Amino acid sequence: METQLFWDRIAPKYARKPVDDPDAYEEKLALAASLLRPSDRVLEIGCGTGTTALRLAPSVMHYTATDGARAMIGIADAKLGPGAPANVSFHHADAGDQIAGAPFDAVCAFSLLHLVEDLPDVLAAVNTQLKPGGLFLSKTVCTKAAAWPIRALIPTLTALRFAPPVTPLSEAELVRFLKDAGFTVERKIHLGTKRMSPIIVARKPA
Repeated sequence: METQLFWDRIAPKYARKPVDDPDAYEEKLALAASLLRPSDRVLEIGCGTGTTALRLAPSVMHYTATDGARAMIGIADAKLGPGAPANVSFHHADAGDQIAGAPFDAVCAFSLLHLVEDLPDVLAAVNTQLKPGGLFLSKTVCTKAAAWPIRALIPTLTALRFAPPVTPLSEAELVRFLKDAGFTVERKIHLGTKRMSPIIVARKPA
């Protein structure tokens, strides 16, 4: 609940914030689009204000995007209309909720897994909602790779409500969580100059 309140409060500011690394963001979109198929039904959890969902939707049959913050979904819904892809739907739901339309061919979680309260529970929910052989594509901030002054500052920023609660993760720990949840990790990719946010291509065994 505390995390949802944080994102509801900052949603308007978040929507105005420019992308930190535009080139890396475009590379991420291109990578995701190359892994998705025109026949895929996709679920994105933690979609924020829906920008990525709207960019990836033309690559697939249908794109369902969810977020736990109602304010984020409200901003995302406002982007639908003339000119927007017709195959996108936004829904208010927590990352671990079961979503109508499952099982999906692919699930995406961009900049999310370090922010959830119960990572094993969320990964179990993702696994349940994927078809056998389905793709799980994630990009996660692994703060244990950050310099120690940044790691030391995060709890203070959270206590002052300048930042949301964060689960400290290393890349190895994230991979272990994915494997424990039943996924096969196929690739680990770093885009841009920051080395603490790996994109992991994983799959539910067929």
